[in-house]
Amino acid sequence: MHYNVIEVVYLDKPFVDLHIHSFYSDGSMSPEEIVEAAVANGVGTLAVTDHDTLEGCILAESLCRENGIHFIPAAEINALDRGINYHLLAYGVDVANVQFKDLISHTRFMLDEMSVRLVELLQPDFPQVSLDDFFCYSYDRTLGGWKALHYFMDRGLTQSLKDGFMLYPEYGVSYSQAGFPSVSAVSHRIRKAGGRTVLAHPGEMIDSSDISAFEDELRRIIALGIDGIECYYPLHSQHVTQTCLDLCDEFDLMITAGSDCHGTFGRTRVGEMDIHLDRLRLKDLIAPEE
Repeated sequence: MHYNVIEVVYLDKPFVDLHIHSFYSDGSMSPEEIVEAAVANGVGTLAVTDHDTLEGCILAESLCRENGIHFIPAAEINALDRGINYHLLAYGVDVANVQFKDLISHTRFMLDEMSVRLVELLQPDFPQVSLDDFFCYSYDRTLGGWKALHYFMDRGLTQSLKDGFMLYPEYGVSYSQAGFPSVSAVSHRIRKAGGRTVLAHPGEMIDSSDISAFEDELRRIIALGIDGIECYYPLHSQHVTQTCLDLCDEFDLMITAGSDCHGTFGRTRVGEMDIHLDRLRLKDLIAPEE
């Protein structure tokens, strides 16, 4: 009997995880370790979605192919709308597309500049901190997080990596003022690079205490050029998940799932929710190969 590629993957490794971070952004795992975990946890469809960088994604592609895992090129990109920071998952993009690489470089620079600005503001209060010292500083990527979090802890400003999170709002350094491009502009550029835009973890980005207001805001964001929603996410309530699923059905949007795994820098594992391929709507991201 003949099986196409997707059927073989589904039978052998039935789970899907399309939101994982390597140590090329703020996770603790190498691409090799991510793929090893995927194999161990029965994940047959995978995407490495580092924040505003493509290095981990590019390295993971051949590793997935060698291990019989369907790989989807991807990245997680910061974008703004009405002063709110949204995370957009770019799937199926041509990673060699010059305009897309320019976009990623720009958003990565703006993300890193948030930490540079924070160091500037910290200097008067902490003599052990300086821009020269920060720019020369290096850290162990396998511990997860990002450079500034390690720097603050090593210089005695914080007791843990995650304590460093609070320094940003304390000193008025916010994502809303970082200069990221708009949701519609990022979505347009993703599409021009042959990809699809999926809104990451909307339950974490949009207040869901009033589910009706949450739905209204989600409808507005969809109209900005969103092709899909990350409906299945570890921190989503049942109400949030169902609202996302209903809107995806209404607008024929892609339905995705992601663990948002950061290795030891987070609480989830690769394939966290054991979501099967048949619960998703991935459209042309997994077109069968005869």
